[in-house]
Amino acid sequence: MYFSSPLIHKTLTASLFIFASLSSSASSQVESPNELLTQQRVWFVEHEHKAKRASMPQINQWRKTHGDYPLFPYIELAYLRNHPYLSNKQAIREFLHLYEGTALEWSLRHPWLDYLAKKNQAILFLNDFKPTSDAELNCHKLRFQLQIGGKLKDLADDIAPLWVVGNSQPKACDPLFKMWADAGLRTNDMVKRRIVLAADGGAHTLIPYLTKLLPESEQDWAKLWHRIRRDPARITRLSSFKSTADYAAIQVYGIQRLIWRDPDEAIEHYQQMLNHFAISAQALDEIHYTFALALASKGHAQAEVWLKRIPRHLKDSKIVHWHLATYLRNKQWQKVVELYQSLSDELQSLSANKYWYARAQAQLGETQSDTVLQELAQTRHYYGFLAAARTSNRYQLNHQGVEIDLDIMSRLKNAPSAKRAYEFFMLERYTQARREWYQFKKGLDKVEQANAAYLAYQWHWYDQALRGISQAGYHDEVSLRFPKAYVDLYQKYSQQAGIDLTLAMAVSRRESSFMVDANSSAGARGLMQIMPATAKTLAGRKFNPYRLFTAETNVELGTEYLAQLTERMNGQIPLAIASYNAGFHRVLQWLPEDDAVPLDIWIETIPYKETREYVKAVLAYQQVYELFNEQPKDIFSQIVNKKVIKQN
Repeated sequence: MYFSSPLIHKTLTASLFIFASLSSSASSQVESPNELLTQQRVWFVEHEHKAKRASMPQINQWRKTHGDYPLFPYIELAYLRNHPYLSNKQAIREFLHLYEGTALEWSLRHPWLDYLAKKNQAILFLNDFKPTSDAELNCHKLRFQLQIGGKLKDLADDIAPLWVVGNSQPKACDPLFKMWADAGLRTNDMVKRRIVLAADGGAHTLIPYLTKLLPESEQDWAKLWHRIRRDPARITRLSSFKSTADYAAIQVYGIQRLIWRDPDEAIEHYQQMLNHFAISAQALDEIHYTFALALASKGHAQAEVWLKRIPRHLKDSKIVHWHLATYLRNKQWQKVVELYQSLSDELQSLSANKYWYARAQAQLGETQSDTVLQELAQTRHYYGFLAAARTSNRYQLNHQGVEIDLDIMSRLKNAPSAKRAYEFFMLERYTQARREWYQFKKGLDKVEQANAAYLAYQWHWYDQALRGISQAGYHDEVSLRFPKAYVDLYQKYSQQAGIDLTLAMAVSRRESSFMVDANSSAGARGLMQIMPATAKTLAGRKFNPYRLFTAETNVELGTEYLAQLTERMNGQIPLAIASYNAGFHRVLQWLPEDDAVPLDIWIETIPYKETREYVKAVLAYQQVYELFNEQPKDIFSQIVNKKVIKQN
């Protein structure tokens, strides 16, 4: 394997070097705030809570001495949010006008509208209302429109979408919905549509209430939806079903759930369903698609049968992946080639499909495979690196820096919203910092967004730098997309744990994009997204999980955990990466029982899409970070030359 010259790394950082040099004075100001700014930060933290209990004269007095501090509007906001009264109407409206379109606006507009609704101030509410996705505020708006003379029939098209949803709506909507229903504008069809939404992914506990809204003759249908939602196997009890389109829809829904729970029972019931119900061609396509996806992902013996039923126009990247995986599991290389050749031009152009087509050709002894791999090897991603490893090409970073406009940079840095974002960032109040930053970036064009990403990088706000440069469309700005964030910590603790620095950074890049306060819906926290239970196992029972939001603690525990997984997987890094995402014992279940499997095939056939894409990304990111080094480690040659074996 040949690597790019170390000079490439020097050109990679050229744009950042120039940026730092040209704006050194600005940088020093940012990194070393003057004494006044430091004092203002202390003052803000001390007075933000005091402002809630202050008076408007007190706020105005503070404005004289601290009004120039970027976060002073939040002092005024704290007071107005706590006092959204009619006596403060003028001050509230002035604030909303001044900060319209910023992160500050809805922080006040929402409580102000809530107050006006509570006080039944219809005219004021409608004057200060702005379009929103908030159901409660929209219900208040429609109720007030009726109150000042609007007609129910004229507003019916706005009320129905608020009611026909799969979940409960706020209680504030009940009076509006009652007037609408009492006027005879709620139809049985609307009730039935809401029942379907509640059953299919919504709150099924709504169904008993909705059932009572239907005529008695249609309530059995609604009750059956509820039963099938809780137990899809009940679709096999055909005596409960009528041979109508409404009942056929329940069958279509139920069998697509049953195939995931009990494939054999679903397959057996399929023909019975066709014998008893008229299923539309579109619904059959949906069923075949779901069957193919479920059976292929489970490695079921009949997967190929159902995969072949998918018409060409319905094939997408997801179904093609599992079609490929089915053939790869059995090393059916000729079928891989035939599948690729049957795909649309769009699907053939995808890197994954190109790689496996070339890989299959190579296995069959076809020489043209090298041409495809050579083309892929010029790209920077998982399949590009695999192709480069197979053809002994240099790994390509394809870095393209973005020209920095110092005038734009200066304007962005001095924008009030950017200043507020920076101050919150310095106070380690990252959620508020991001709110300001996101709202600020909405008004920027692509060039300005790119410069804003460089500004975030200068502030060491790495997650916003790398996300911002990608959102701006500059995907080849490798220096910002793969920053050496917290590198001293990763160096210290990866060395202590006995793993590669680049592996630890690649995991963090995938897990959190270097967001210190990252907090997943599952409860994983911090840079390396560690679960509190895992942290307690590593650090001891008395460990405070909030410490996971501290960069040093998180990196220390994350690298230790990664090292333990690597050891348990006998040094097989891809398996350790998969375990970090899906869990050690689950990954053990995915390992081959008998013959060893080529590593690239094993990765491609990981049952969980999240874990499969996670492993690919981390390996690619690690190779990118390696290419920043003077003597980069070759990650992908190990992948193309190794096989996965069952752990002892």
